[in-house]
Amino acid sequence: MTQHIRSRRQAGKIAGCLAAFFLAAPAGRGAEGEIYDVFAKALAPIASSVFGGAAGQPGAMVAECSVGEATGRLAAARGMKLRLAVQAPDHLRVDLAYNGMVLTACRAGKELWAAPVETMRTLARGAGIDVDKTSPDADSPPLIPLALDPQMLVFLPVVFDVQDLGTEEMAGAPHRGMKFALMPELKKSIKAEDFDARAWINSEYQPRRVTVQGADYSLEVEVEKMNFAAKLPPTAWEPAENQETLRLPASALNELFEKMLAEKLPAGFPGQGLDGN
Repeated sequence: MTQHIRSRRQAGKIAGCLAAFFLAAPAGRGAEGEIYDVFAKALAPIASSVFGGAAGQPGAMVAECSVGEATGRLAAARGMKLRLAVQAPDHLRVDLAYNGMVLTACRAGKELWAAPVETMRTLARGAGIDVDKTSPDADSPPLIPLALDPQMLVFLPVVFDVQDLGTEEMAGAPHRGMKFALMPELKKSIKAEDFDARAWINSEYQPRRVTVQGADYSLEVEVEKMNFAAKLPPTAWEPAENQETLRLPASALNELFEKMLAEKLPAGFPGQGLDGN
C-alpha cells in the first residue's frame, strides 16, 4: 500500500511537470524535422494502448519479440522470447520463454497472477516481494506512474529529444533509425532514470528493432509482430484452466518483471514445466 501511495504521488508530480512542459513547448516543435513525424506516428498507437486513446484509437496491443544483445544487470535476458500484451488502463501480461519453460506474469486491474508457481515464487522473493501478501491493491495503480488525458497524447512526442539516424536496410526493407531520450529539462524535473534509446521504424510506422541503454544495462529487442485492437478478449488475462498460480497485488509487477529479465533460471529448475506444474 505504501508503494502504491508513492506511485500515486509520483504520478501527480510527473503529470504536473508534463502539463507545464506541454504549455511551454514551442507550438511548431513537430515541424522541426520529418523525424518527429515518424516518431509521433510510431508512438501514437502504443501510447493509446497504454494510456487509453480517443474514440477510434486502439486500446490494446500485443507484441512478440526476441532479445538479442543484453549486458549489465539485464545480461541474463539475452536469447529470451518475449510476448507482451497491454490494455488501457490497467492490464498487462508478460510471457517469457527460455530453457524450455514459459514464465508468465499477468496484471488484471488490482491483482497479479504468475506461473509456474514455485519458479515465480523464487523470483518474487529474490526481487524483495512479500509472497505472503496476496490481497489485491486497494486501488488500481497505473501501469506507469503517469496519467494522461487522451487529448494530451498528441503532444507526447514533444517531451522527447529525437535525432535522425538515417535509413538502414533490415530484412530487405528500409527502416528509419532514430535516437530518442527525455528532454533534459523534463528528465531533471521528474528525476527520471537516464537512458538512451534507439528504434528502427518500418514503412508502416512500427518499430522492428529497439535498443535501450541505461547506466548499468543495455538491451536490444527485435519486434517480430505488433498488433493493435480496440480491446482484447477476457481470456487474454486469465490463466489456463486448472493452472495453479501465485497471487500478488498488482503493484508488485514492475519488480517482478525486472527480476524475470535479470535472472535466467537453469534448465531443470523445479516448477518450470510449460504447463505450470
